[in-house]
Amino acid sequence: MWITPPMTMSNVPKALALGSLLALAPLWAAAEGIAFPGAMGFGAEAVGWKGGAITRVTTLKDDGPGSLRDCAEADVPRVCVFDVSGTISLNSDIRVRPNVYIAGQTAPGDGVQIRLGDGTSTPVVVKNSNDVVIRFLKIRPGAPEVENAGVDAITLENATRVYLDHLSLGFATDETLNIHASQGLTADITVANSLLAFSLDRSTHPKGRHSKGALICSMDRGADGCGRVTLMRNVFAHHRDRNPDVKATDTGPVEVLNNVFYDPISQFGEYYNLYGLTRIAHIGNLTVPGPSTNWKTPVAVELYLLGNGEIELEARDNLALRRCKSDRNGTVLGPVARANRSPAPILSANRPLLEVGDLLKTLLPIVGDRLPDGGHRDALDTRAVADIRDCTGKVIDTAAEVGGWPEIAASPPPADTDGDGLPDMFESGRPGLDPARADDPWTQDPETGLSYAETWLAELAGDL
Repeated sequence: MWITPPMTMSNVPKALALGSLLALAPLWAAAEGIAFPGAMGFGAEAVGWKGGAITRVTTLKDDGPGSLRDCAEADVPRVCVFDVSGTISLNSDIRVRPNVYIAGQTAPGDGVQIRLGDGTSTPVVVKNSNDVVIRFLKIRPGAPEVENAGVDAITLENATRVYLDHLSLGFATDETLNIHASQGLTADITVANSLLAFSLDRSTHPKGRHSKGALICSMDRGADGCGRVTLMRNVFAHHRDRNPDVKATDTGPVEVLNNVFYDPISQFGEYYNLYGLTRIAHIGNLTVPGPSTNWKTPVAVELYLLGNGEIELEARDNLALRRCKSDRNGTVLGPVARANRSPAPILSANRPLLEVGDLLKTLLPIVGDRLPDGGHRDALDTRAVADIRDCTGKVIDTAAEVGGWPEIAASPPPADTDGDGLPDMFESGRPGLDPARADDPWTQDPETGLSYAETWLAELAGDL
């Protein structure tokens, strides 16, 4: 899993070295001011953690020194790196404080899975926070023993500059993903490359049947607004509805780009005008009915005019299937959606879009907590991907129906002789680094133009 360091500039011919520098120059420029190379969408500027402490997660315990909670809830800029693999059972929610990069790609072996232990609410909450990056984790709470209306896999509330990437989210009894504003502003968020699957339907939610995908920009009275959200290159599978459910305010638009939505029971996209001006770009998405889907396949997008706000929709290059993968003539837009299409573009600039016909081939091998070399992908995600490929599976009521939580074996971390957070295998051969000497990991790597810490994180994630 640990990536071999590239050739150093000192041991290649000068002409090749110059060529390498010229080739990397666009990378340096593109990574300036964004969370990591290739970060896209409204949340890309989540950078407040840079230059901070590199904090090692050394235990799977719920709390205490070396726990994920201890790092995630700290008050200083920091990067949480993992010396452990396995499952963390939580007795209460982790409240992710500002200026943090939770780098799940650093976990050895099969990665880290988060679930509820004695807890009865959403396990990971980014509330009243900013500049948060969370990548390459499995977050699957499960149903608490008591009724609870608020068990999401992850909730963002009054949060700004947040980037969620390559997450495996499931076994929620409310929304799998919830983006909410209560007493503040929620904005500048990207959710990308993630697999949201197997939410729980007839479970412990007080409303009964409640398997939901994503609720984007729900609002309480007194909130300052919600918008500037990018939902990009994600795969949804086996949710009753809210695939996704979107609202917004004049804070800014919501972008739904290049996602795959598979096997809802009743609804795909539900877009509302409840809170004021709502602008949505729904572009390049694929909707696929499955075994759970009602015989009357729902349209891919419908607008619901239940408030007084204006609503505008940019919808193009989408594909809706009618009978799993055998009929490409499904309906993309319902009648209200067709009537409210915007004559002007809503999509922000510099959003590289994939061809919708290639989404299954492109996204299924990579979404969720899966490293570039195939590491971290577990049996549950493999099952979800196979369901989509084979048009199988169903919306579930209990985790046991799909084998429960995968067993994540303990694996040793790579050696880090000097204890600076960077493993010896990365430091060996790097100019200016020595595995036996604790150097500043935030100094610039001359080969990438990033800091050494950022280069290491980016290599593990496949950003380079």
